[in-house]
Amino acid sequence: MWRKAIPWLALLAALVGSRWWAYSHGKDVVTLARDLGDAKRERDNNATINDLQQQLRRKESAAASALLAAETRYREGLLNVQAEKNRILADAAAGRLRLSVPIKPASCPAAGAAANVAEGGADPAPRAELSDAATAFLVSLASEADAIAVELNRCVSRENIYMK
Repeated sequence: MWRKAIPWLALLAALVGSRWWAYSHGKDVVTLARDLGDAKRERDNNATINDLQQQLRRKESAAASALLAAETRYREGLLNVQAEKNRILADAAAGRLRLSVPIKPASCPAAGAAANVAEGGADPAPRAELSDAATAFLVSLASEADAIAVELNRCVSRENIYMK
């Protein structure tokens, strides 16, 4: 009886062996395909990360350049404000510039004023010249306002750079 069963057992063993080999080989193929897909996704993700990092570096570089230019404009603006203040004060001290304000004309015209009007010339509005201290105060105040305007422009420039 064993003699008749041996070919069948050998056939059964060959079938089981081939099934096991096919399963094992298929499992390896699926594992390799999954690993290949994972490697491709990882490669694509790394390429995307690299591209994004390069874009970020370019944007950072552009922002740094823009910020440096804005700071340079700010410093130049402050220097220009100070130079203008010094120039005006020097001109006032040297007599090349006189600051004055209009004053209310006298209610009674002077005797010579009627003659000027009669000659066809317009009577200029009377003016009072400012003292050196008042000139220095007003020029300093205007210079301070200009420096604040320069500072505000700096803030706007920085805000524009950071919002890009």
